[in-house]
Amino acid sequence: MNNLWRSPLWFVPVGLLIVLTLIETIHVSMHGNYCKTEAQWMNEKGMVYDRESSVD
Repeated sequence: MNNLWRSPLWFVPVGLLIVLTLIETIHVSMHGNYCKTEAQWMNEKGMVYDRESSVD
């Protein structure tokens, strides 16, 4: 049982989970600076953003 915890098979999924969590944490923390709002996307495509028609 003790050898199971030292097995390298645990390092791969745990390592991937840590990396993905770190990437998502950085994305969420910097979201306001780099991600566009719905209005910004629509204005870029030449569409008119109507707040009244947007469903929350």
